[in-house]
Amino acid sequence: MSDADADGGDAPRAIHNPVTGVTIREFADGREGAEVVLRPGAEGPAAHIHPRIEERFEVLAGRPTFTVDGRERTVEPGADLWVSPGTAHAFRNGTDEVVRIRVRTLPESERLGEVVATLFGLAAEGKTDADGRPSPLQAAVMAEATLDETYFADVPYPVQRALGDLLGPVGRALGYEATYERYTDEAFWREHAPEGVAGSAAGGEGEETPGRSGNA
Repeated sequence: MSDADADGGDAPRAIHNPVTGVTIREFADGREGAEVVLRPGAEGPAAHIHPRIEERFEVLAGRPTFTVDGRERTVEPGADLWVSPGTAHAFRNGTDEVVRIRVRTLPESERLGEVVATLFGLAAEGKTDADGRPSPLQAAVMAEATLDETYFADVPYPVQRALGDLLGPVGRALGYEATYERYTDEAFWREHAPEGVAGSAAGGEGEETPGRSGNA
């Protein structure tokens, strides 16, 4: 998620996935990156790969479990992890405490942020399955547009590319889009914010933590 525009634009400051239990929000103190908040038991994204993007994770609170290149480990607050391009990775919260992680991408990717916002927005509107996955045609349209930046680790890339190239045009013809402008609008996320989720991350102790909504 990109920083808010200096002129007070309406890009979302916090987005929430009610199916997976994950909130992503900006830092109010101007720090680079975004804060990812995982409620107890929350699952982060499925194992995935960024071909050209490095991700850096700084654990601010809690004990998240990371799986990097097939190796799983639970880390303590203060830990730093760097995931190089082309490396499969995932993370989750297997504890009964809230986890907070600072995430940065190098280089920054506005497109990746829009895709995440779209996945969260679809979940907020009840348009995903119980695991937070969109419909096959919606997924194909998103894959067609974004496979150069990110793809799932458990399905061979050529298979995902073939499915995107085959089904993506069908999905687009039926009105599906890779991203939707409404999901990058602050007004949408104000309307769908669950109780207890602050609008931005202050980066200190005592912040509000995500609660459950009717729909992570």
